[in-house]
Amino acid sequence: MTKKSSGIALAASATAAALVLAACGDSNGTDNGNGTGNGGDAGGGGVEHTLIAGHQLAVDTPFDAGMNRFAELVEEKTEGRVVVEVHPNAALGNEPEMFQGLQSGSIDVGIFAPGSIGEFAPEMSLLSVPFLIIDRDQRDTVIAGEIGQELADALLESTGTLPLTYFGGSYRQMFFTDPADSWDDVQGRLFRVQPSDILVDSYAAVGLDPTAVAYTELYNALQQGVVDGAENESVFIDSQNFFEPAPNLLQTNHEVTIRPLLISEASLDSLGEELAGLVREAAEETGEYQRALEADEDDAMFIELGERDGVTITEIDTAPLIEQIQPVWFDYAEQWEVEHLLEQIIELRPES
Repeated sequence: MTKKSSGIALAASATAAALVLAACGDSNGTDNGNGTGNGGDAGGGGVEHTLIAGHQLAVDTPFDAGMNRFAELVEEKTEGRVVVEVHPNAALGNEPEMFQGLQSGSIDVGIFAPGSIGEFAPEMSLLSVPFLIIDRDQRDTVIAGEIGQELADALLESTGTLPLTYFGGSYRQMFFTDPADSWDDVQGRLFRVQPSDILVDSYAAVGLDPTAVAYTELYNALQQGVVDGAENESVFIDSQNFFEPAPNLLQTNHEVTIRPLLISEASLDSLGEELAGLVREAAEETGEYQRALEADEDDAMFIELGERDGVTITEIDTAPLIEQIQPVWFDYAEQWEVEHLLEQIIELRPES
């Protein structure tokens, strides 16, 4: 049932550690049984490099489809000299753990929420602050232009990792375990956020009680009352079954999802100039494919969720929330010395 909705407005376990070590020791590109390896020879002289790739989303989600498309294109473009072994569903750890693996060399490629790597590269959180990037055209300009390049340069300098492309494209909504017919209803509720100071302060500024919970633990946290709500895209509210313990959605469209596909500089350099260029080319094509796929699937899933028994979607006026959060944007931008980037992103907003 959809209420007042006017349509779419648009810790790793020992087993996982062993999996990483086993995968990294596999130089022939064959699947070790836990990932979606593309181990065949596409017509070249055999496998020279195997890239270990991970993400924390379920199989058959748009992120998983994108990562598998990347693996296919890499193998095709390099004629089998480089293969990508994909491990979905947090098999290699949650995002902070995978990012540490990227830096240590146990993982080569991963999909990351900017907020999940906030402790390593805080300025990247500008890409996932609520109500800042709220339009797909705005998103495209940010990631393809000087703003995205400056953030990528800072990320490389501070962490030794760099974006190959960007996944995402969905509008993010909030969902709660108890009924939510208005913003007043959710004031003071415990709300799951990514481990990022700017996200904690942003959601606190609008009256929620933010708490960091690992994504892989969120379903149980909602079910057991550890948190009362969270936010995500419709496709993942569905694929992770968050709508079961938290069927009360507020249509906020507070963010267009941007998720960098990161690779360690060491891994990219190890390929040599020719193969690295082909991997970059494959990633660019993958990003375009994945963002379009996710946008289409998310738009359709939002409608489907609203038609499910027990699920309610309530559209709310977010203008007052934006006014409350804006000071938080500027406080952190000043702290990170990226006020100029924040101002450029604001200028690209649809109503600017």
